[in-house]
Amino acid sequence: MALACAVDAAAQDNTDAAVQENPAVVTITGIKRSYLKAIDSKLEHAGVADVVSANEVQGLPDVTAVETLRRVPGLAVLPTMDNEHPRDEAATPVIRGLGAAYNNVTIDGSPLASPGTPNGNLGSIGRGVRLDILPSSMISELVVAKTFSADQEPNAIGGAIDLKTRSAFERNGQPFFTIEGAAGRASGGGKPRSQDKLGDRLLTTGSFTFGPEQRYGMVVSANYQKLDTTTNTHMTTDTVFENFYDSKGNRLSGNDLGNGFAVPQQDKYWYVQDSRSRLGLTVKGEARPTDEISAFVTAGYYKFRDQMQRNENLIDPRNTAVVYNQTATSGTYPGGDVEVGYAQQDMTSITRMLQTGLDWKLAEDQVLALRANASRATYREPIQMIKFITNAAYGAPGKGGASVVATPEYGFSYDTSGLNHSFNVSPAAWNNLANYKLFYYRPDYARAATDHIANVRADYRHHFDRPGLGFAVGASYTRDKPSYNIYRNDLEPNNSQPALTLASVIGPSAPLMYHQNGLGLLTIDPQKAIAQIAALRAAGGLNTTDQANFSNQDNFEHRERTVGAYAQVSYNTEQWRTQFGVHQDSTRQDTTGRALVAGTWRALPTSSRYHFLLPSASATYQASAALDLRAAASQTIGRPTYDSYAARSSVNFVNPADLGNPNASGVTVTVGNPDIKPRLSTNLDLAANYKLPQSVGGLLSLAVFDKDIKDEIFNTSSLGYTYQGVTYPNAVVSKPVNAARADVKGVELGVTVNSLGWLHPVVKDIGFSANWTVLDGSMNVLKSDKSTRKLDRLVGQPDQAANFTLFYSSGGLELRGAYNYQGKALRSIVPDVAWQDLYWAARSQVDLHASYKIAKGITLFGQIQNVGARRLTSYAGPAQNLLKDTYSVPTVVWLGLRFTPDLR
Repeated sequence: MALACAVDAAAQDNTDAAVQENPAVVTITGIKRSYLKAIDSKLEHAGVADVVSANEVQGLPDVTAVETLRRVPGLAVLPTMDNEHPRDEAATPVIRGLGAAYNNVTIDGSPLASPGTPNGNLGSIGRGVRLDILPSSMISELVVAKTFSADQEPNAIGGAIDLKTRSAFERNGQPFFTIEGAAGRASGGGKPRSQDKLGDRLLTTGSFTFGPEQRYGMVVSANYQKLDTTTNTHMTTDTVFENFYDSKGNRLSGNDLGNGFAVPQQDKYWYVQDSRSRLGLTVKGEARPTDEISAFVTAGYYKFRDQMQRNENLIDPRNTAVVYNQTATSGTYPGGDVEVGYAQQDMTSITRMLQTGLDWKLAEDQVLALRANASRATYREPIQMIKFITNAAYGAPGKGGASVVATPEYGFSYDTSGLNHSFNVSPAAWNNLANYKLFYYRPDYARAATDHIANVRADYRHHFDRPGLGFAVGASYTRDKPSYNIYRNDLEPNNSQPALTLASVIGPSAPLMYHQNGLGLLTIDPQKAIAQIAALRAAGGLNTTDQANFSNQDNFEHRERTVGAYAQVSYNTEQWRTQFGVHQDSTRQDTTGRALVAGTWRALPTSSRYHFLLPSASATYQASAALDLRAAASQTIGRPTYDSYAARSSVNFVNPADLGNPNASGVTVTVGNPDIKPRLSTNLDLAANYKLPQSVGGLLSLAVFDKDIKDEIFNTSSLGYTYQGVTYPNAVVSKPVNAARADVKGVELGVTVNSLGWLHPVVKDIGFSANWTVLDGSMNVLKSDKSTRKLDRLVGQPDQAANFTLFYSSGGLELRGAYNYQGKALRSIVPDVAWQDLYWAARSQVDLHASYKIAKGITLFGQIQNVGARRLTSYAGPAQNLLKDTYSVPTVVWLGLRFTPDLR
């Protein structure tokens, strides 16, 4: 509060009096108005919340809702988590260290179906809403509630995000229209293949009222965006990222670090080219036929498409049992192979929603609210994959697939002296294209997910928000039906025909960013390769391998029915606002997975149910006109992800020929857990908000919280798996389990200053907004011997996060620079082998926005995202400083015009 006192002393006495005599002393423009509106909404919200207004969303250099959320105190954002897709765009939010699956997301208070985020070969349809598909143009206000009240969906351990859409009755029902168009470009594009240099974006929102006494209204918001990007990646293998050896060069396992010299499993490079498009339409009809009744119907359609091409080069010693001539940063392998891969993945996610509601004012202090909604989300991803490999060995027609032969020609020395290691294959061997033979072709490979949600609810409030005693009761019913399906067809050469080599299908090149020998990326020309593969297939030169196991083991259907009911009591005075309530949650789920029984895949149904009675309480004390103090306590739950319930054993081999090879690397196994339980969190919050003097126009806020979590859920990983009589010691087995306990506590500090004029008149047009969050978490995880290991944070939780936005507003010119920082965060856990835990490295990003009103209603604007093209990197190792992967994140520049006529 020291800053508040200093500001008060310096500015309150002199400036407030001047403001009262001459209101023109304070100029409120677009940026400043947006902050003031967000502050008012934050203070009006019961409990602890943060709000981003529509104007602020428009002024930030963010295109999607999830990008905007990273500006909120206590929030971080994460990319997709799989090992197939690039990570140059944020996909999901993390609230107070808790990921998307355990945060409730609604649109105007109603749940939204979601197909989850891509998760590679794992059968996944996450519970969390993928917010990167929702456009920022549809938002009137974005509210992040961090404390729970009994009338909310209790799946909100981290918090609840509500995207409020515009209303035609805003601005006193005056008609409103805005349209903007922009052209954009991403840095580093066009490698190895040419792309569209310019992207385009078109957003428009309009509203109007009509009918007798203007009691009816309509809002339409639409958006379209397309942008091509290229990202480059350097990494090691997807599993068992490093090996350790003894003094004689023999590979060790588990926690034995031997001589302490880590050696990466692979040297892998990607160039991923994406052509992403977003299309959205929100239509909202509203009616207020009487002063007592208001109703609305909202329909939404949101489509996200990512046409992705991945070009991959991989150097593998193939046999890592012994390393030779090892030093702290170097060594040699006598043999190896090189893989050249191409994948084309066309991911399309579509969300449709229909909502309706009625508010009936039964009396001056009584309101009955009815809501009904349905939404459907689909995810479709057809995939086509081609791989060539050095010196492949083929089987006879109809007798199995190709196998890998490591050869001395591709032996190499390695260098690990820097973060980015290098496997130094001979350039002559690397460029001998005749040695690269077709390894497999997957022409028919697809993933699909679908989610249907239907919800109805009724709420009755009596004198609830008024002085004195009030109460509220309500009930809801939700039906949720997600499903997941994967299918793959695999063709592999046999020895009946001459081998197809890379020499005849080579594509354009690009530099390998970190390779010490200066090698160039080897690529496949897909059109040439597919034509020649078709001829090879027609001549009988390809075998079709049995993919029944792959195509069945991940598939599941889930059905979830939840009945909720709540009761709340409020007591309000001039200084106090209090709420006390309980929420009853009763949920039943039925899941049907697949199991291989006596050589036949059969449906395997499982079911479970749970009941929770969850209390909540909150109080706000208005200590003065400027200062309020808040406290809240509650219990909330975190529902397991849908696929956690499916009883299955999903086994995936990077190369089908590795089936039966106990030394195979890159083997991943996913095991379901039908007995998984929701986690239960006990939450305590304290907060203070101090509204700065009118001449400053801002807010100081402080929040502290503690969450004690029982039955925390995480994906445990262990090494070794026996499948069809063969034990694979390098296989990584992933299974969702309940940890013994977890907790996360933290402090959130925030300040908004709309004008620095109290310091000196020359800086009156400058303001800033800043927040800083410090998180302290811990989690006990179960090891295979039933002992526990304590970690210092939760999965996805950074140790701190910070934002600083500096803005200038004068006349028609507005400038804004935004800095975002996310500290080191835990990415995944291997309970038995601590040094294989993965961590996201700390990362910062600077974004810029400028706009200028060149004429009445016409604004020229520009945006720069990720100035400096800061990369996204993951670490592993005993000291958490060894490379797992590093992804480029391009700088994106947008330049456009916005037209907002005055329709009054």
